[in-house]
Amino acid sequence: MPLNDTQFIQQAVNLQVEMEVETDKNIARQQYAEKLLKLIKEYLKSASIDITGTSNQGAFTGTGKIT
Repeated sequence: MPLNDTQFIQQAVNLQVEMEVETDKNIARQQYAEKLLKLIKEYLKSASIDITGTSNQGAFTGTGKIT
């Protein structure tokens, strides 16, 4: 499953709107960085990963999730 681009874009826009009302720029910068990091982590975790390969026991496949 691909990354959820639509959700990330909407959350980034919401974050920008939220930061527009902050009057203390230093606080806003810190909050923005923390919240953006959270958004990026959630974005990366929105994908599932298909795994294929071989081992000494033969071929294998699987699906993984980033946690």
